[in-house]
Amino acid sequence: MKQDEYIDWNLLMRGMNGELSEEEKASFEEWMTDWKHREYYERMVAEWNEDVVHETNMPRVMLRLDSMLKEQKRQRRLTLRRKWLGWSAAAVLLLGIGGIFMIENRAIEEENVTVAEITPGESKAILVLADGTNVNLDKTTDTARLAIGVAEIIRNEGKITFMGDGEAGELAYNTVIIPKGGEYHVVLSDKSEIWLNADSELKFPVNLKGRERRVILSGEAYFKVAHDTERPFVVETDLGNVRVYGTEFNVKRYMGEKEIKTTLVEGSVGFCKKDDKENYIKIKPGFQISYENGGNPVVQEVKVDNEIAWKSKQFRFERCPLNEIMNDVMRWYNVDISFSDETLKKLYFTGTLNRYAKIETLLRFFEEGCDIKFEIKGRSIVVMKR
Repeated sequence: MKQDEYIDWNLLMRGMNGELSEEEKASFEEWMTDWKHREYYERMVAEWNEDVVHETNMPRVMLRLDSMLKEQKRQRRLTLRRKWLGWSAAAVLLLGIGGIFMIENRAIEEENVTVAEITPGESKAILVLADGTNVNLDKTTDTARLAIGVAEIIRNEGKITFMGDGEAGELAYNTVIIPKGGEYHVVLSDKSEIWLNADSELKFPVNLKGRERRVILSGEAYFKVAHDTERPFVVETDLGNVRVYGTEFNVKRYMGEKEIKTTLVEGSVGFCKKDDKENYIKIKPGFQISYENGGNPVVQEVKVDNEIAWKSKQFRFERCPLNEIMNDVMRWYNVDISFSDETLKKLYFTGTLNRYAKIETLLRFFEEGCDIKFEIKGRSIVVMKR
């Protein structure tokens, strides 16, 4: 096979069900000429026929297998028995410098390991009102519903809704702060909805009835803006502004990263650099505009589902370097990740994983594709060569 070719899970599934097209059959048969691939496929079919797991969603497969392991851990109490079914992690990983490694048909020997209590993110935030009042929006809130001024908080849904505007007058802002390991859903008084990712901050006016609706973002958020032709909606960041009238889009601008990315799902948006408030560059749905300070904005077509996967409870990446993937993992699981070797940062991966899976499940996906391992100590993780 050519180095940049791979076989994906859906193709294997259709092959097992006899649903391949003629073109797919040729690729499938070429892939099967390798004895490791053939053995892997036969193992997958055998496991499937034994009704071990009948599932086409691989993150869900991994989660269910982890549940089985959790039961074993409960019985053994002090140790975690890690067991791997060769076909269960994923059908393919694309890795560094154009190379490819397929998951081998093998089981990792059981081993006793100490596992840190690292859990995926959850709905939590801090609301800072214009008058300085602080409200924790997490499971420690002692009621499922809480009203503060014009805001209604539904804790069990991870959602805060502003039912009306505050008093008009001097411009004042409310702020929603999302810590690492958190996410939250905000509904503004104009019915615009904003989903905030981990390690993000959103400032918005107490009163949205001015000539424009302007919010200030640091981090990542998905916007579903209520249409209003008379009052544009502006997302302000330290690198530039995004201007819309009613649409859905994603903005990613973390201070530790070099650029801002705006991905349009539907409607129309315009982007302008911070020092140029007049010349907006417009993009169409399915496109992304990125900008690095000192450079020129770049517009390119992207796979939108990959860019907004976090909102759909997934990690989704395609030929993405490991260090970029780990940045998202750090924010979501609230951990520190370092690399013992700088070259490991440039290993490229393709995959879709459950954002709510245990971190051990997530990391195992990467370990099985190449010669690396993750060492967990407390909330610190080191990526190293095996």
